Amino acid sequence: MACLTSQARVQVLRNGAEIGRATFTISHEMTLNKKTLKWSETTRVSKAVIVKSGGGIRMGMSVSCGNPCKATNRVTPHTLGAAFSGTVDYSDGVKKNKTHNSAAKYTFTFTKPGYTLGGFSYSSLGFRCDDSFWNAANTRRILSPGCVFPKYQPTLTSMSTLPNIAKNIRNIQGKGGHYGKPGSGHPLHRLTDDAKANANRRAVCGRVTPVPGKSCDEYPFARTYEGGTALPKASRGIAMVPATEQNQQGGLLIGFYKQERVMDKDGFWVAV
Repeated sequence: MACLTSQARVQVLRNGAEIGRATFTISHEMTLNKKTLKWSETTRVSKAVIVKSGGGIRMGMSVSCGNPCKATNRVTPHTLGAAFSGTVDYSDGVKKNKTHNSAAKYTFTFTKPGYTLGGFSYSSLGFRCDDSFWNAANTRRILSPGCVFPKYQPTLTSMSTLPNIAKNIRNIQGKGGHYGKPGSGHPLHRLTDDAKANANRRAVCGRVTPVPGKSCDEYPFARTYEGGTALPKASRGIAMVPATEQNQQGGLLIGFYKQERVMDKDGFWVAV
């Protein structure tokens, strides 16, 4: 969900001088759906403060969101005074293996018989719809299409269920640039290129002597742009952890990426 509030003032002018005005607040609450390409928004206009000849101003709102997104506006024109609200329904037609980045653009117009009034426009927080989660053969979806606010960076918490891996992450997050640590560090960014991820893994674990029942755990993760040797030594590290934990880690990461629709280069945090 994203909330947007705008303080508005409409002036009634005569010969360039203000003879009245109306002031009010416009608020929007947009709730995306991570598993469908349809979502909705509620727009509210507060009670207006009317000064002198500011009465009788009628407000209209139009909404657009850029093809293939469609906006169905149900906020009908109203005369400013009493509070009112309405909804806007959205749908996106993003194609297979495609991503669509856009934002809602709100345009407001104002009319009053006998006067010429202006208007204004602004945009919502940017949103992204995609149909990018398919199997390796590109024949079956592993996640239905959906939409998110890419500016939001989600937090991975499932690593805390793997005690040895969690300990390694805490140790590394506690030094250097605190990469991935919520509140005090830099986010990690997902890497989807298999070849680069494998190269990252070899760069830090390739010369580790094998230990029966153990596996080399690297942090930052190999499947991030901060993985491998991308960061200074003080901000990265490895540990030998039970192979059972290492085997679980990959599934937990994939589950998180799917749940939050984390795509290539998207930022995220790791809380342990």
